[in-house]
Amino acid sequence: MTSASMPSWAGEHADDEIVPRDIRFDISGNAERHWFGGDPLRTAMVDGFSIFLPEGERFFIRSLKHYASKLGDPELIKEINGYAVQEAFHTREHEDYNRTIARLGYDVEEMERPIKYVLGNVSVPLIRLAVTCAIEHMTANFSTMTLRHQEIFADANPAYRRLWMWHALEELEHKAVALDVYKRAAAGMPAWKRYGLRVSAMNGTAFHFSRILLRNVRLYAQADGIRTGFRFWSRFAWLLLVRPGYTRLSLLAFLRYYKPGYDPRKVDDSDLIRKGRAWLANEYAAGDPAKETPAR
Repeated sequence: MTSASMPSWAGEHADDEIVPRDIRFDISGNAERHWFGGDPLRTAMVDGFSIFLPEGERFFIRSLKHYASKLGDPELIKEINGYAVQEAFHTREHEDYNRTIARLGYDVEEMERPIKYVLGNVSVPLIRLAVTCAIEHMTANFSTMTLRHQEIFADANPAYRRLWMWHALEELEHKAVALDVYKRAAAGMPAWKRYGLRVSAMNGTAFHFSRILLRNVRLYAQADGIRTGFRFWSRFAWLLLVRPGYTRLSLLAFLRYYKPGYDPRKVDDSDLIRKGRAWLANEYAAGDPAKETPAR
């Protein structure tokens, strides 16, 4: 790729820089019912994650923007703005993704209903921020696993694989922003209370995420005419715990959140970020059909 043809996001950037990438992956134009290696269950698990994202990302942006004018820290405000732009692009792409899921015959509206209900009932700004921190940590763990074990998506439809690799990269780039804002917003609280709220928000978030994901995987399978009995859930557990072992590969990283004083900036993901940037730039150089437009 020549420097003249290189998109703005593919150039040199600091490892901790938040780089908005306005890329369109056209999932609607590459729709495939079982895009993940022809496997309905693996597809249902990852599509189930996408179901959470548009509503979740709007929730995240509102949570951080609420505090942007109150912090008085230009550098942190700049990070919030970069975060918000990345998340806005994620929202756009996952709305297209979810419309595609619905067009393929799945009841996305019913799958989104409990997500909207749970997030809609979180009204206290600091609690919204603590929930955002929890979800961002969970998403960063998924992203670390995706970039470290790229072979997991080797047999996926290319358009879907590119979207998830792009999303994983940007989640790692902004992984610390929400917790940075939380530390500033809750600075006047005793340390034990600040820690208690952060951990309680994670406990509640993990519970609701797991409950809703299991429900939506069941709805997804039923739309495919698949019986969700013992054999189905046994294979689901196998995928989570054994091979590829999504939960097994990310559990230790998830548990770090429960350490007092946890700071994601102390976890060095710079190699993974560089690896993800190189992967995405190579895809673009190789003739990626995704449409890239300048980040605004």
